Amino acid sequence: MVYLDTDKQTCADLSITESVYDEQPLCSLFLKTETKQGKSLMLEWIMYPLSDWETICKRQKAIDWEFLPDLPLNEEELDFIEYYLGYRDQIRRNNILFTCAGLIDRLVRYDPNRYVICRGVKLVILMLHRLEEWVTGARSDMPKLLKEAACTVRSILHGSELEEVLEQTSDEKARLSIYAIDKYDYLFRSTRLLSVKELLSIIYLLDVCRTAHRVAKEKKLNCTPKMVQAMEFSVEGVVHPFVKNAQRNNWDMFQGNISLFTGSNMAGKSTTLKALTLAVWLAHCGLPVFAESMTCPVYEGIYTSINLPDSLRDGRSHFMAEVLRIKEILIKVGSGKKCLVVLDEMFRGTNAKDAFEASVAVNELLRDFPHCHFLISTHILEYAKAFEHDCSCCFYYMEAEIKEDNFVCPHRLLKGISEARVGYWIVKKLLNMHELEIEKAR
Repeated sequence: MVYLDTDKQTCADLSITESVYDEQPLCSLFLKTETKQGKSLMLEWIMYPLSDWETICKRQKAIDWEFLPDLPLNEEELDFIEYYLGYRDQIRRNNILFTCAGLIDRLVRYDPNRYVICRGVKLVILMLHRLEEWVTGARSDMPKLLKEAACTVRSILHGSELEEVLEQTSDEKARLSIYAIDKYDYLFRSTRLLSVKELLSIIYLLDVCRTAHRVAKEKKLNCTPKMVQAMEFSVEGVVHPFVKNAQRNNWDMFQGNISLFTGSNMAGKSTTLKALTLAVWLAHCGLPVFAESMTCPVYEGIYTSINLPDSLRDGRSHFMAEVLRIKEILIKVGSGKKCLVVLDEMFRGTNAKDAFEASVAVNELLRDFPHCHFLISTHILEYAKAFEHDCSCCFYYMEAEIKEDNFVCPHRLLKGISEARVGYWIVKKLLNMHELEIEKAR
């Protein structure tokens, strides 16, 4: 399996697993599995996106399928099986003498360990029968991922001593002898331990697919991204997953490999960049995305520079942190990997003239990496204007204007370069209001 390359800074910028910047973590959308181990598997999917077209598509089709089977056991039963398999006491080959000795011993004193073994054995047997029922009645039109899982179940159940267990326990009402429990216990916890654990992993896979399918229905995520090997990137009706009543926007890389986003402060540039990047991230996990439709390249890496901290310990300013981060990203894309790079407000830590010149210099460098896509937001209109006729760049802006002395921001993403300059108005408006509040307080 080939994984997408990324780093800690990108995961922090996008709040993948932790709420680093008071944002709800992306993983919280899908961590609603029926089992604890299913939750761990779902988290693994989200933390480690894929760069493998075939595996991504297999996940997508499995999650999309309308006939996903119910889990063979509930969470408590599966947890008990996990506990039982990890229980290291009294693992020994079944022997009639040991069984008789144990029976006599239990007549004299209570053995709490025996409860764990008896219930664990019975639950594993129940799991085997339920999985056998699933693969026997499986539909012929199952997606490939589920077909592979069913094939694994068949090979485990019918290629080992577990097949005998199924035959010998076909009568669910029949009582298991102490000797049979000892025999199956040794089989489950020793001889075929790895096989039983593999069967459990398939149940957790079903749990993840069922959960993603359920979340997609609840959130009305009807979009399964089309993953392509070419550099085709477009999305319709994309929204940030945690913005309520969000404006849906369309975007595509209609020319070149650099997309510049302009617009005034508070217009929504950063949120839009994150919405696009999170859609790409989820697409590479094989999960549904928050959009109406999407065509996405199979990238080999995702890197962002959105919320960079300065460092008092290292004596590093915010500007220096930005420069070093961009250098780090350039080294990554210079390796030849197909990458998505997101740069939000480059060089905000320095003066306007330096920021303009530095941004232009970086843009010149990025044109030399046609195998990568770069999404860059800026409030320096002169920087965008400098590349207005450059075929390596396309342009979008977030709509915003002052109407009747009010800041109007519909959060619509439009093609072109913004001409809006509302920063001074906002400062003046807020400062005047502050002065009025001071006067009232007096």
